[in-house]
Amino acid sequence: MTTNFVNYILMAVGILTIMAAIIVIFLDKLKGDDMYFNIDVKEQEIKKVIEDAEEILSELNFTSDVIVKEIEEKINNLNRIYKSVNNSMAQQYARAAAVEQQMPQQTVAQQSSQVAVEKTTVPVKFKPMTIDPTKKLAQSEEKQKSKQEVIYELADQGMSIVNIAKKMNMGQGEVSLILSLKNEEK
Repeated sequence: MTTNFVNYILMAVGILTIMAAIIVIFLDKLKGDDMYFNIDVKEQEIKKVIEDAEEILSELNFTSDVIVKEIEEKINNLNRIYKSVNNSMAQQYARAAAVEQQMPQQTVAQQSSQVAVEKTTVPVKFKPMTIDPTKKLAQSEEKQKSKQEVIYELADQGMSIVNIAKKMNMGQGEVSLILSLKNEEK
């Protein structure tokens, strides 16, 4: 009887162990499903964010295209205006020249004063808007040269680097560099 009793106890412990294992497996399965559910939710959220970003990019591309077209239209309109101004100025100059040639010789004093006035009205030629980087570079070099020349003159007058920098609204290091370059040239 004791062996049967021990067998029943071992069998009860085995059944409890199997039931505990089944519960643990079931709970683990629920956690795993929950984990996969969270991954699916995150994946959907990421897809939504990507779709929103693509939509925003397409809107930005459309907006930039519209802005570029508007700018091109405005530049074309300005170029047309410049051309019409140039044409009208050329026509006025041509009329003034024709009037000057047709004036009678009798009114020489009046003619000379009118001719002087008419000759001073030289037609102005407007150019379409363009940006020439070489011209900008040349202009900045001219300004730079004139700035350097002014610094040289001030230094020749005996002004200190600090005072030159204040007067030219420049840094002291820049002024001293320009002056040292002048000394190296000599």
